[in-house]
Amino acid sequence: MGSADRALIGACGLYCGNCEIYVAYMTGDLDKLDEIAEHISRQLQTEIDSDQILCGGCHGPAEELFSMGCRIRPCAGARGFVTCAECDKMDGCEILASFHRTDMGRPARVNLEKIREVGLEKWVKEVEEE
Repeated sequence: MGSADRALIGACGLYCGNCEIYVAYMTGDLDKLDEIAEHISRQLQTEIDSDQILCGGCHGPAEELFSMGCRIRPCAGARGFVTCAECDKMDGCEILASFHRTDMGRPARVNLEKIREVGLEKWVKEVEEE
């Protein structure tokens, strides 16, 4: 697996290359950014503008992190893991569980389970082919 592939793997189970936020930001899709901002505003019951929706990927520049307050990425990194699928405490982790209860997090949980089942390299190949 190349470093470009690894840079798009979120510890939480998201694959940045298939994430609508990352793709919309990286391609400059203003209509999609507006749609995402509206969805997040409804979900969080607050006003988010589309210019606040930015993401250079989970391993991208710090100033372009979608979730600067993410606690998952630093935890996995401190343990030397690429994803939480490598962690024997994944199933009981409340930090991860709180994210996985969100709209964005539900598919991430499925991805982590798939990574555990088939391995990281095979999973990345599968998601890149989607």
